[in-house]
Amino acid sequence: MTHIPADIRLTDELERQLMQQAIEEQFRFKPMVALKNLFAKISGSAHKAAPAAIAPRTVEHAG
Repeated sequence: MTHIPADIRLTDELERQLMQQAIEEQFRFKPMVALKNLFAKISGSAHKAAPAAIAPRTVEHAG
C-alpha cells in the first residue's frame, strides 16, 4: 500500500486511482491467506472435537 502524508492534497484522478487500487486489493483472492484460515478452522474444530471423559453407565435392575 502507498503511504501518503496526511497533509498532502490529492487530485481527483490520483484519488480515483488510489481508491481503485484499494478496492481491487480488497477483493483479490489470496490463496495463502485462505489456506491459513482453513487450517486454523480445522485445528479449532479438532480441539473442540477432542473426546471428553465418559462416565460409566450403571444399569439398575428392577426386582
